[in-house]
Amino acid sequence: MTRATSLSRPLAWTAAAGCLGYYLLLALRPAWLGAKFAGWPASILLALAMFLLFFLLAAGYALAAGRADDSESR
Repeated sequence: MTRATSLSRPLAWTAAAGCLGYYLLLALRPAWLGAKFAGWPASILLALAMFLLFFLLAAGYALAAGRADDSESR
């Protein structure tokens, strides 16, 4: 098993946990999403945080896959 495939399951669980957390917050405490932090609505900040999470997960997977390809080509 390569490093990239060994990382795919924890990355998928992390993404799923982030989505589940967002929907649980939306279902249990919807008023919290209307709060403002530094003039920004919490819903926008949470969406940006989720976008950043998915970007970091994809970048981490791509880096791990690239390293696995490099080690196999040598």
